[in-house]
Order: sequence, then C-alpha cells, then structure tokens
Amino acid sequence: MESFQPDVLIIGAGVAGLAAAGKLSQAGLRVLVLEARERLGGRVLTIHPENLDVAIELGAEFVHGRSPQTFELIKSGGLEAGKIQGEPFCSNEQALGRCDFWGRIEKVLDAMKKEASPDQSFDSFVKNLHDPEISEEDKRAACSYVRGFHAAHPEEISVQSLIEGIEAEEKIDGDVQFRLPQGYDRLVATLERKLHHERSRVFLDTVVERVRWKSASVEVEALRRGDRIRYSAPRLISTLPLGLLLDQQDGNGVVKFEPALTAKAESASKLRVGHVIRVSMVFRSRFWAEMKAGGRSLQRMTFLFSLDRDFPTWWSLMPFEAPVLTAWAPADAAERLSTLSDSEICQRALHSLSRVLHVPEEFCREQLVNAYTHNWQNDPYSRGAYSYVALGGSDTQREFAAPIDSTLFFAGEATDFEGHHGTVHGAIASGYRAAEEVQDSWK
Repeated sequence: MESFQPDVLIIGAGVAGLAAAGKLSQAGLRVLVLEARERLGGRVLTIHPENLDVAIELGAEFVHGRSPQTFELIKSGGLEAGKIQGEPFCSNEQALGRCDFWGRIEKVLDAMKKEASPDQSFDSFVKNLHDPEISEEDKRAACSYVRGFHAAHPEEISVQSLIEGIEAEEKIDGDVQFRLPQGYDRLVATLERKLHHERSRVFLDTVVERVRWKSASVEVEALRRGDRIRYSAPRLISTLPLGLLLDQQDGNGVVKFEPALTAKAESASKLRVGHVIRVSMVFRSRFWAEMKAGGRSLQRMTFLFSLDRDFPTWWSLMPFEAPVLTAWAPADAAERLSTLSDSEICQRALHSLSRVLHVPEEFCREQLVNAYTHNWQNDPYSRGAYSYVALGGSDTQREFAAPIDSTLFFAGEATDFEGHHGTVHGAIASGYRAAEEVQDSWK
C-alpha cells in the first residue's frame, strides 16, 4: 500500500462505486475503493443454489427497461437478458383469478400525469381523485403499486417525483422488464473488470469509520480486518446508501464526517429510505403450473397480486421455467416483518403462499426445498432497500448529489436526479456522473 497513493478514495464497492472507479482509473487516475462487506456488489446479492439453472437474487433483480448503462454491461459481459413475458393473476379470499392489475394502475397514473398538483403526495392525489372511470379498486391497486414498486408510503411519496420517474422510464422502454438468469453478480463482475488494475485497488472487509476533510484533502480512518488504517487523497466519492447518510443527521451514522455534512441536511430531509422484505423459495417442482384460475393455467404466471397483509405480491422467474417463487413485502409490511428472525420471516412467507394460492400449508411445506432472505433493514451497511422522494423533495435531489468544495463527491441510487433513483441503472449512471465531476474538478 505504501507504494500506491490514490488520487481518489471511493467509499463503497456497489455498482455506483465500481462504475466511478472504472471511469476514473481508465482516465489515468489512481483509485482506492474501500468496501465494508467481504464481497462486491452492495445491494446486489446473488446466490447460486446447486441443481438450479438460474441464479437467486436477494437484492436487485429486475432490469428495468433498456437503459444504455445496463445493456452496455450486459453486452460487454456476454450476459443473457430474458424479457419477462407471461400473465399476471390476482388472489382474493375466495379464489385465484385473472386480473388487469396493470391496467387499473395505468388509469390512475394517467390521471395523475394530467391532473395532479406537484405539491401533492400520492395519497392526497388519490383521495381527491373523482373520475367516474376510476373505481375505488383502481385506486387501491395504484396505492399497492406505489408501496410495492417504489417501497414507499403513499402519504409520503411526491407525486412530482412519480411523474418524473414515469417520464424517465418512457425514454428507455421502462414498461419492459428483463432478468439476468446468470445472476446480477455477473454484471457486478463486468463492472469490476473495467477497472484499470495498475491504477486501482479494491479493499474488502474495510469499514470506514471517519472522514476528515478540508479543501482538496481527505483523510479516511478505517478498520481493515482488525487493523486501524488511514488513507488519504485529494478527492473522495461517497456511495454510502441513503440510510447511512440520513443517520448522519442524528449523529448515528456508521461513517463520521468531520466537518459534518451540514450542506446536505436540508436536501436529505426530503428523501426517504424505502423498506422491503423479500423471500425467494425453491420448490421441488413448478406445482403452480398445474393449477388453473378463471379457466386459465398458471403455467405462464409472472406476478400474483393479492391483499395479503404480509406478502401481497409474488412472482415467478418467467421467462425461465424454474421452480422458484419470490414473496415481496413492501413498505409498512416490511417494517413490521423486519423485526423477525430470518427463519420467522420465511415461515410467514410460507403462510402467505398457502393463503394466496388457496392450497394447504402442509402441501407448500412438502414442496419446499429451501427459502432465502436477507434483511436489508437490519444490514448495518444499507439500513434499507432503496430511496424515494418525499413531498417537496424533487428539486432537492440535485442538491443532495452536488459536490462539496470540489473535494467530496456523491454517488449511489439516491443521488440520481434524472428520475432513475431506486434502480441499478440509476446507481451506475450516478457513478459515471460523479467520476466526470471529479475529473472536471482538476481542470
């Protein structure tokens, strides 16, 4: 290490940190990436169970639209992207059935784009929406979508941010989704391979505890595998998740900045950490493919929507016919479940599956091979899933992402101000943007 003096320190080896490191090292700068975990990827967490042809994701899973950032990596990494195709179904207390869940949502979102005031929360907009073509069931579906897709509380999330997100998605065919059967970790590995290895280092199991900074000078104090070590550089990029940066305001952050990040306090107060609990279950067979609902086979089921209190949304791995179902508990449900142990969470998911499929729980248990989950709320290096924008926060996102004194720079999905926060491609784009800002700071 003595012979390697970095020009830029980067906190975090998630996709944002790796994207920034790749751009900077290829531009000729020396980069040191410090990662608290013992792996790369941050909130990308992939496992590869034996006897299963596809990967299981416990963090990021979907590729939303055809973003150039993601698809350039998919192409250069030789990865497969399977377009999600099939049919959604719904479940109520009586039975399973076909449903037009997405159609209901579209009606509400179209009305939102035309009629909503920018200074409304989504809940306020829905409660004041009086359209004879939009039913109460349509409104409930839209609120379920906001909780599920955005991991947000409808009474807190900004209508303006939702509209900006829809407009951003439209530019990249965001209504089309893909998944990576080889695993999202392969995309992370592709990013890592783009680092110029003579000009970059990545240290895992290195917990940054303190950042002391002044103009053009940063010193980081970290605990690396039990040893307390200091690193210094003229510039630093923080890719700390929003959950950790928000805790900074209360003095409880894992990383202490000296001086404190007071310039970020106001903008950070308008952002929120979304919470999610997910459980991926591997079964002996795709038993649901033998079931029927409304006269239609569940063979090509993509999503299964319900009003289940714990896990209202389920999905399969379509277009890949793997014996896997994923349970999704967003927002308030996730906040309740996050206090349980992993085994209790998996047990609650099994209860939910029995309810939404209307089959005996013992049958589900007999079919189950394994269940996997990761509690991101209790993960000390994430403290939540992904971000959303609270009422009045749209205009502050750019402020939240702005550099401080041409010395501290910020990346990560929560710093994306182009409508792609909460996504992998938004995180990658933020890393590229921060790298450009660092380069421009020397001009």
